[in-house]
Amino acid sequence: MDYPILLPDQLKSHLKSLRKARGLTQLQFGALLGLGQVRVAEIEANPAAISVDQLFKLLSALTVGVVLRDSTPVPAAPQTSGTARPGSKPSAAPPAPNKKAHQALNKSAKGRW
Repeated sequence: MDYPILLPDQLKSHLKSLRKARGLTQLQFGALLGLGQVRVAEIEANPAAISVDQLFKLLSALTVGVVLRDSTPVPAAPQTSGTARPGSKPSAAPPAPNKKAHQALNKSAKGRW
């Protein structure tokens, strides 16, 4: 199942739900990661406080992965008679990123494992 996440704060409920779906307590999950129960609770309460490397280790322990999906809507192609105009080139510029999500992801979070 896919869980769209645009901001780190949205990870809170997903991390806890995934842990519980695996039948793990915070103590058991911490043992898999070499962490204590208190640290697991801190991570679940504030997932933005860990590094990307730590997040990937945590997700791996939950047997889930990350998929990057372009959510930019594709503009409708203009209706033509079916032939391209001579000398016309398709646009090669990439779509503009979602500015709000980009800013939130660029905030530096110095977390401890």
